[in-house]
Amino acid sequence: MAAPWSRGALGRIIGKLQGQDCINVFTFATNTVVNDPPAIDTLLLQIAEGLLDCAVTTLLPAVTSDYTLVACDARLIYPAPGDPVIATAVAGSVGTSGPTNVSFASSLMNIRTGTGGRSGRGRKFLPPPGDDAITNSVLDPDTMVQLANFGLCLAGKFMNINKTTDWQLGVLSRKIAGANNAAFDNGFRIATQLSAVQEVALMSSRKVGRGA
Repeated sequence: MAAPWSRGALGRIIGKLQGQDCINVFTFATNTVVNDPPAIDTLLLQIAEGLLDCAVTTLLPAVTSDYTLVACDARLIYPAPGDPVIATAVAGSVGTSGPTNVSFASSLMNIRTGTGGRSGRGRKFLPPPGDDAITNSVLDPDTMVQLANFGLCLAGKFMNINKTTDWQLGVLSRKIAGANNAAFDNGFRIATQLSAVQEVALMSSRKVGRGA
């Protein structure tokens, strides 16, 4: 798959961590051409259901029990914005790692596209594991394995030639894509690698304990 893209979309993993929103946003593109609304919704549902499957099977084992998975959704952003299509998690979808004492720590996953520069890479600040999986601000080996499995799940659905959906995961440069994503083809870069960082990261949008 490569540009020109027929559609661009955002997919979100929506959760709660200690009562605060915890939302991870991913960017996708496809060459598949569909025009009628039911077919577009079916196409978008591939993203929502794919993200939900990876979140339930591989992300929840890597994150704290204080995190609750709520839903995943997907919506068009190119060539025109659209309404979201939602896949809802079953009740009680929570992390299986231990509790955490802070709301602003996170696990970090880097997205690389092989094109270099800031516009060719992305970062996803994921929910943290429990405190018992962190020593001296470093994630333990089991958590790293689980995060790697999450990356492999995403890759299997949205990357490489053997992916199981019509969508390609990537990184979108808002600066290059321009107003209303008119230059989406130029701003979207295909993801080639997902890698978890062993050091604990900081999700700066978290407010509790940070002056709010």
